[in-house]
Amino acid sequence: MSQRLVGIDIGGTKIAAGVVDADGTVLAREQLPTPAGGENIAAAVAWLLGRLGADGGGGATVGVAVPGYVSTDHRSVANAANLELKDARLADWIEERADVRAVVLNDANAALWAEFRFGAARGVRDVAMLTVGTGIGGGLLVNGQLVSGAHGWAGEAGHMTVVPDGRPCGCGSRGCLDRYASGTALGHPAASAEDFAELGHWLGYGLSQVAMLLDPELFLLGGGVSAAGAALTDPTERRLAELLAGRGREQTPPVRLAQLGPDAGFIGAAAYAADLLAGGVPAAELPVPAAGRAGA
Repeated sequence: MSQRLVGIDIGGTKIAAGVVDADGTVLAREQLPTPAGGENIAAAVAWLLGRLGADGGGGATVGVAVPGYVSTDHRSVANAANLELKDARLADWIEERADVRAVVLNDANAALWAEFRFGAARGVRDVAMLTVGTGIGGGLLVNGQLVSGAHGWAGEAGHMTVVPDGRPCGCGSRGCLDRYASGTALGHPAASAEDFAELGHWLGYGLSQVAMLLDPELFLLGGGVSAAGAALTDPTERRLAELLAGRGREQTPPVRLAQLGPDAGFIGAAAYAADLLAGGVPAAELPVPAAGRAGA
């Protein structure tokens, strides 16, 4: 990886951008409110790149994290409901406005990659991460590689059904883990130990399903609700252990807190983009070469 990497984390309310060095240390950061519309978002990203000195001269590679489904070539956003993006050519739009090569990935995957390269999952090759905030995002690492699936939908643990015909979810289904184990389910900021025990009950249930399918070595919890620390991880790990023991599994993957906080999105996006082009992830995931694209 080069010494200075640039990442963007596009959220529902703000866009955070940062320059990081090869060990993940943040050297500079900027942010803007998130505007409406994909091309306006691209223009805001270009402005932030200019502020960080990364918008011209060298055709730098920039990683861009978004809260939604991303195409497997890392060029387009198939659907990001909170940003009102659908089939959005985000990489092209950014490249038309700045002399960069853009690599787009899901924000939970970006956070997981940051933790794998620099944080709580460093050295662990099989990891499942849930970001617990207003909703629940998820990322999967198998044998040291992010799993995006055939259509870019893999890792959405928040939309596994945990209660058939349960609470309605914004995704259109009912009974999703998101409705029982997110900050929205918690309901209020002054949560009690009993509230977190309930959240942990459902998170543990969801993680047990992932454990039976993928057998990760480690579970990570990130997102705003993870600031509760042991009040969240302890009941989650107890429930997970109970359920796995009941299925004949004697080993329970530890449940740890992510370490990199709100910067993880842009740190991971920056590192993943650089690793992708350096051959540190499968060649099948390499984005289309810049030559021949509009604005390249």
